[in-house]
Amino acid sequence: MIRPLRTCLLVACLAATPASAQEMPPAAPAAPAPVSVSAPAKKGGTMVINFLGPVTSGSMADIVRTAQDAVLVGADELQINISSGGGRVYAARFAVNVLRSLPIRIVTVAMSDVGSSAVALFCVGEERYVAPGSSIFLHQLTRFAERSVKTARAQEREDEIVRGWYDTMLAGCLADRASMEEIEVYNDRDLILDDADILRLGMANKAYSSLRDKRLFGRAINVVPGDLKRIMPDE
Repeated sequence: MIRPLRTCLLVACLAATPASAQEMPPAAPAAPAPVSVSAPAKKGGTMVINFLGPVTSGSMADIVRTAQDAVLVGADELQINISSGGGRVYAARFAVNVLRSLPIRIVTVAMSDVGSSAVALFCVGEERYVAPGSSIFLHQLTRFAERSVKTARAQEREDEIVRGWYDTMLAGCLADRASMEEIEVYNDRDLILDDADILRLGMANKAYSSLRDKRLFGRAINVVPGDLKRIMPDE
């Protein structure tokens, strides 16, 4: 008689216990507080663009995009190594104006021949270098023969704007603006300046040998217009 009574009492106790208490799982250990880890500071340095080929809308857009990326990733400065005979003046104007608006130091290097509108790209550098054997080629505007009478005045006005902008770029490259008298003959005949002339006029304002002291930031970006890129077989 005693054992059945104890069994009934145990059943009664279980029935009186709330269901939530019966089903509650054991308490999980408290999660550790999240540890705040700051991202490592980006190390600055010089990002390099090797520009080879004509000045086109595409090539200037590539240079601008790379320059903007350099700002985003934390490079201290952008170095543009130039080997170009020139090309579209409007494309060069676009690149020059964008580069000047970016919060990053621009360094330019004449690595071989730099001509026509590519000279404006060279002149945008706050530091400008000229490699041995390099040259700058200046020439007069050559589109007059392509004009029709109907659009001649508008084209002449555009030439005035372009020539004024280009002359301003050249004057800003010179140690003494009075030296413009020596090079403004490019409006009437072609003009070649060798590396000694470029240094003498102050168009290059840094010693080429000092480039070895720069600390590079990442890999160099090559900007080579599509028609000059090596055609690789399909893999």
